[in-house]
Amino acid sequence: MNMSEQEITVSEQSEAAQIVQFERRYFVSVNADDYINGMMIAFGQEEAENYAAMNLAELTQAQFESVGQDCQLISGEVVKGPPMVSEITAQAAQAILTARIRDASEKIQTLTDAAELGMAEDGDAERLTTWKKYRVRLSQLDISAPLSDWPATPTETA
Repeated sequence: MNMSEQEITVSEQSEAAQIVQFERRYFVSVNADDYINGMMIAFGQEEAENYAAMNLAELTQAQFESVGQDCQLISGEVVKGPPMVSEITAQAAQAILTARIRDASEKIQTLTDAAELGMAEDGDAERLTTWKKYRVRLSQLDISAPLSDWPATPTETA
């Protein structure tokens, strides 16, 4: 083996040693309420540097593996937080409201058709009233209210 081949071999061995010597590093992204909302593993130094440059928090492997639903990163510690409340945009809320009003209108129309055609079944008059009240409550809704405060959809038996 000539000198140039030896240098290449030594260089390749050195690069391989660097790759083998790198230990995985663990990073998380955190939202404004300290909830962990993203998890990344760096398998190389360049990835680790990129994650650090993105201001992601670095965790130990044990901390990383302990992350579950509704976990927060508080003072460098992973803790189970209260259930995270999802926030939706006004546009998304309007789309949900529109879909619910459309569904209610379809139910109301079908129940009305059954009554007009003499095909109503037991309980249909009550179901029709329930669905109409639901649709009115939806039409009066402040869409900025959390989804949990919106009127409940009538059950199929209602």
